[in-house]
Amino acid sequence: MKGFFSFERVGGEYPLVGAAIETGVPTAVFGVSDPVKYFLASLVRGRAVYITADALTARRAAESIGALSGKRCALLCAKDEVLLYRKAASKDALYRRLRALREWQDGADVLVADIEALVQLAPARLPVFHLEAGKETDMRALVDALSAAGYSREYDVETPGAFAVRGDILDIYPVGEAHPMRVDFFGDEVEAIKPYDEVTGERYPQLAAVDISAATDACLSEGDEQFIAAALSGEISAAPAAVRERLRTLKENLEAEGYRSDFLLPLLKNSVEPRALFGDALVIFDETKLIADKLDGLYREHAERFRELRAGGEAMEFSLRQYVPREHISDFTSFRTLALQTFAGNVGFFNPLRMFNLNAPPVRRYLNSLPDLAADIRVWKQTGYRVLLWCGTPERARRMEEELSEQNITYEPVPKSIEGFRGVAAVGDALEHGFLLHECKLAVIGTNDLFTKAPKERRIKKRRGDFFVAPEVGDYAVHENYGVGRITGTKKIETTDGTKEYIALEYKDGDVLYVPVEQMDALSKYMGGDNPTLSKIGGGEFERVKARVRASLRKMAFDLKALYA
Repeated sequence: MKGFFSFERVGGEYPLVGAAIETGVPTAVFGVSDPVKYFLASLVRGRAVYITADALTARRAAESIGALSGKRCALLCAKDEVLLYRKAASKDALYRRLRALREWQDGADVLVADIEALVQLAPARLPVFHLEAGKETDMRALVDALSAAGYSREYDVETPGAFAVRGDILDIYPVGEAHPMRVDFFGDEVEAIKPYDEVTGERYPQLAAVDISAATDACLSEGDEQFIAAALSGEISAAPAAVRERLRTLKENLEAEGYRSDFLLPLLKNSVEPRALFGDALVIFDETKLIADKLDGLYREHAERFRELRAGGEAMEFSLRQYVPREHISDFTSFRTLALQTFAGNVGFFNPLRMFNLNAPPVRRYLNSLPDLAADIRVWKQTGYRVLLWCGTPERARRMEEELSEQNITYEPVPKSIEGFRGVAAVGDALEHGFLLHECKLAVIGTNDLFTKAPKERRIKKRRGDFFVAPEVGDYAVHENYGVGRITGTKKIETTDGTKEYIALEYKDGDVLYVPVEQMDALSKYMGGDNPTLSKIGGGEFERVKARVRASLRKMAFDLKALYA
């Protein structure tokens, strides 16, 4: 629906709202439901940043704005953890965040973010590696650059952020891509780029080119390593004697990673406040009161956790700066701004000079009730309304047209613009919820307003060799980074996103690791004999075991290759 709607074509007070925004006047719009907020944001010309109080609202906003406008929307999420150094943590949230930053860097029209995502530091620029079939690329230099950009070199590529090299073949799972890909080289020339399924090995159509973005937001600049080493040493020497040993261990782990950890973001030259990436984009606030309340909770919890972790030797003084200064995130007076709120009230983040009150309620929900829908459409047509039914798929749209005909309701093909449209049309795209603009004589019915949602079977994608399904107390499990542990139970822990459930694994010396249930793919059931030796967290024995296994597999592979030859 790109270009279908505009402030001028919708009518009513909307051209005035658009004019205020276009001229850069700080503006507030009251009396609008969530679907209308997304509609207003979709009408904005130029780039925009849409800020919400929580991640769920951000996701809905991104989907709806994209559906209504056809614009490229990047959804920026927050990382799960910023204070603790966690080598074994799931990187799903980080990779989603990096993908959004990359999309915004590449010119996406709208950046949608919950406020927690905007208080965490971000890289000013993400490195991108362009590979194109038929073009030359220094393979050795590429391998070094990928390692510096956060990719881990593995024997086999099964997860995003990993790559493997076998002669003139580079297997890589780029961050933000749906599948890994095999890049065939002939010398330094890229011969072919072949995506494939990481589980079945099924091949997909070859690509002419691919852009590989960084797998870490800790992008080092020249001089960073020396500065970090000095800062860590200074922190350790100034720390109480009781925690110096823990801090030294932390420093050793960071050195072993080459300082490529987001734990060090406050020390990197490439780290900036996300606001620095907005440029001249319009900043849109969805319910400023909710955003301000969320900010209060975030900074309060951040300060409390920092004090506890600092006292226990698990954080350093600079860790507090993982969040941008509160006074910065509360002041947007230097930006073009727009506030969208259901009820009139104080905006807080800026002083609006133009305010509008719009009567724009959500639409009623029909949920497969065709007689009710047909009755309303007849009334709307008699009073000159324009009606758009967002059916979700082209097939559903065709069925809707047939059902409307059976109800003696004429329909039109979806026009290219709302200008001149005066009838009823069924759209083959999805829009979660619709809205009624009475003053504009416009009725937009969303997909979830028309149909009941069929329950989707949740399918958990497993890696090859993953037999770990339902953990029970007493079972032994192998964590991909920490090794063999024994499951002692589950525990519910309060976080800013609510209560989360964790699986508790006991390791050597009584250490306990808590694994979120959504990260169970990091575990596999122990398939060896009874009563295995527990691994030690922080020790190097499990890494040595994995290295020996990789060496054995590599030798076996070469032996098989020779045998086949």
